[in-house]
Amino acid sequence: MGGQSSDSDVSPVPCSGCDDLIGAVFELGRTLCRLQLSDEELALFTAAVLLSPDRPWLTESKKVQKLQDKIYVALQHEIQKKHSAEDKLSKMVSKLPLMKTICNLHLDKLEFFRLLHPETAMNFPPLYKEVFNSELQYSDPRES
Repeated sequence: MGGQSSDSDVSPVPCSGCDDLIGAVFELGRTLCRLQLSDEELALFTAAVLLSPDRPWLTESKKVQKLQDKIYVALQHEIQKKHSAEDKLSKMVSKLPLMKTICNLHLDKLEFFRLLHPETAMNFPPLYKEVFNSELQYSDPRES
């Protein structure tokens, strides 16, 4: 009616069976929002998470660990500078296991999707392939 769509017009979620992943992402978002991070705190925390030395394919994990440690020192300094709660950093770090769970769930869903739809997976954006190529191999099924 008049350009509006009804529920019956909506196509199924492209990631059916992803409720656990989506729920975990929203829970992480809710808990991080409660911390009321400043832009600087969020940027430093993001950098610390991205500079994770425990990735199995890293060849210089000690160097990455040193960088991550420096980021955490800068984050602690930023928190103290803003006179935030002293336990803010520990609350942020306590979210890391949930973040790892989300990452693992995402990789599982991505692998399942890649197996079901290899042609689509081959056409993922270059950055997406670069980020996840170390965990997943995007092989051309026609080569087998």
